[in-house]
Amino acid sequence: MTGLSALNGRNGRNGRNGRNGRNGRNGRNGRDGIFFAGGETDGQVSAALMSTFEGITRQWDVTRHRPRTAAATANLPALSPDLAAFERHEAFFRNHIIDYNLDHLFAPLVLNAPAHVVLRESGACAAIYTLPLPQGTNGTTPFREVLNTYLQGQMRFVKSAAALRDERFDEIHVQQTDTLSFFGALMSLDDNRTPWTLMLLDAILRFGTYIEMPVKLHLTAARPNEMSGFVQPIIQPPSHASFPSGHSVEAFAVATVLHALSEDAALAGSTAYSAQSAFATPAAPTENSLLMRLAARIAENRTVAGVHFPADSFAGAGMGMAIGEYLVNALSGGSHTGAYTLQTTNIAALDFNYDTIGFTGADKPFNHTPASVAVDGTVVSPLLKDIWVRARAEMRIADF
Repeated sequence: MTGLSALNGRNGRNGRNGRNGRNGRNGRNGRDGIFFAGGETDGQVSAALMSTFEGITRQWDVTRHRPRTAAATANLPALSPDLAAFERHEAFFRNHIIDYNLDHLFAPLVLNAPAHVVLRESGACAAIYTLPLPQGTNGTTPFREVLNTYLQGQMRFVKSAAALRDERFDEIHVQQTDTLSFFGALMSLDDNRTPWTLMLLDAILRFGTYIEMPVKLHLTAARPNEMSGFVQPIIQPPSHASFPSGHSVEAFAVATVLHALSEDAALAGSTAYSAQSAFATPAAPTENSLLMRLAARIAENRTVAGVHFPADSFAGAGMGMAIGEYLVNALSGGSHTGAYTLQTTNIAALDFNYDTIGFTGADKPFNHTPASVAVDGTVVSPLLKDIWVRARAEMRIADF
């Protein structure tokens, strides 16, 4: 954990413009907590990492090890003119440059309530994530009333999750403003060893806020505590709407990208990367990835805290995987990416956790069609491709 504790100094990148959020999500998009993870200055982060370890590890087979990756660490492509100039900018301005290039990969959202919300890539404007909205029985009930009634039907899951508040308190508290410390513990993230990776992940967190907030505003779904006084959340609920969960969007996008950065097989040849591969059991001696278990726990903790319904997390997870999968394929030079559709009817009776995330079966929460959307390479900036190559090199695990 000494690598995590070495991350000192760059506080204040909370949200897209550095504004500190009082509570909830607004402060989470910087790396405030990762500066102190495992260090003597923040025992609560260490306690949260300890309970997370106990929650996601399940079975530790010591005969297995992390994936070995063969990404080049020497003779990398020469710096493009853009990247050479980029490195001379201050961090604040580098963030804005990355944000511009990242935003350019996506078309404007289709906010079409009461039917659906659609996230599209910017090339042919093809859908990579479709979020169908719950439908009323008579077609005349206002869609926000229909959506809130749909969410209220999951209050029993919020009630049962409250029993976990004591054991997950530290996680819930820290994850209000920091999720990357938890991914850092899994993937040895460090400001000195993995600066390009962290730069990319920071940008993904900022993009998550950018893309999810218009959806929340459009749908204006109530939070659990607005529906029942018995919820009594243990943190201050954010003032913005509930559906979809921003924590879920961002955690699953980060988990997807980190998985691809550390997996050779996921990026082999011209085959399109699929986030589904992060759920698969690899052949021995490679150990199972814990990234999706961690993403699911971060999202689930928001229901435990009393600020989200399980459906919020399902909706966010689908969006996060779609974003992450598209970024992986676009930045690595892939020709196609997958499309996701939330199965809104199916998830109404589902609690959210790692074991209920699935892509097959009659009650699956997601429909995923791998490699079904063409990636337009002309919209991908050379700068982002350069950053991706260097992030891959950082994540290389040599033989040991």
